[in-house]
Amino acid sequence: MRIRKITRATAVAGMTLAAIGVMPIAHAEGASGTTKALMASCPGDGHISRNYTCTTLGSGELYHQKYTNNRASTWYKKTGGGSITARVGYNRSGSTAWSGWFSQSSGTTKTGSWSNVTYCAGTVGLLEVRGQQTYQTPLANCSG
Repeated sequence: MRIRKITRATAVAGMTLAAIGVMPIAHAEGASGTTKALMASCPGDGHISRNYTCTTLGSGELYHQKYTNNRASTWYKKTGGGSITARVGYNRSGSTAWSGWFSQSSGTTKTGSWSNVTYCAGTVGLLEVRGQQTYQTPLANCSG
């Protein structure tokens, strides 16, 4: 997997990119050529861009993104706390798809990917933590 960093080439009169609300974005490109943006952090409203949402949790960040080739991914970036057993998924109109269960420790990211997910259909990303609860991202759809 290749990682490349994308930043804006210009800033406003001496201000840093962070000061004007532009955060650098790293993109991970897999062997199939698909690209997944990896944000520096989740914005307060949970909407990164069209069909790309996130939720900040106490021990990390949950992301959900849909791609124009009708694929979707949900991933959890764990930044603190003890190890968990969890799975990621997505929900569309009451129908849920899950990854397998995994163990995850701080400093790692776990991802699930699915095909045949209509790009403009509204979906939410899910994280189910065994013995705790299920967390979700805001709705990802074409209008927002």
